[in-house]
Amino acid sequence: MISLGTQAGTVESPFTPEQQQRFDAGLDRAIARYPSERRKAALLAALHLAQDELGWLSEPAMAYVAFRLDVPPVRVREVATFYTMYRLRPVGRHHIGVCNSISCWAMGAEDVLRQCSEILGIRPGETSGDGHFSLEEVACLAACGGAPAVLVNNYAFFENVTADSLKALIRDLREQPGKAMAKGPLPRLPDPHARIESQSAPQATGTLGQPAVTTRAEAGSAEPKR
Repeated sequence: MISLGTQAGTVESPFTPEQQQRFDAGLDRAIARYPSERRKAALLAALHLAQDELGWLSEPAMAYVAFRLDVPPVRVREVATFYTMYRLRPVGRHHIGVCNSISCWAMGAEDVLRQCSEILGIRPGETSGDGHFSLEEVACLAACGGAPAVLVNNYAFFENVTADSLKALIRDLREQPGKAMAKGPLPRLPDPHARIESQSAPQATGTLGQPAVTTRAEAGSAEPKR
């Protein structure tokens, strides 16, 4: 852990040096999306970055985020406990989320959740004894066209899940060694200053059909069309 001195004492970073580098890079990008006087607006992103590294939000992690953004610790905890996507307890190496939206429910998500619970021997909100799996119901995954959908570790989507494909998924995950929560590609926040280089694929557009992502220089120097 890295100790950071403050007027109130010492704040311990919950990250390893490698995790710290990824967290810092992601936080810098998140903060850059807002005016300097509104850096606190990066709170949601900062909590996601911390959770991506640790698998959950411990008290030291929330205290560290509060320090980095100069936010009262109680405010960080209010946010972390309000949104269900933040986890306040340790999770397994493979954290499985089964979508419970109306589309997934209509297509059999309830059966998927029950089967997953039976195979793993745990209920939603629990972690297996070996630390390999944890299970939860999650809100809409925006995969209604591929319902029922499952999300593993916030990164891997699985759509049109059936009894057989679920068994195969869990079997494959069991074969992956280790107990720490598997990491995704970090930092995942896009660089707000990056210029879109390729137009080979469809992209989101902003006002009047212009690219939604521009450099800060472009945004500041653009002359309004008359």
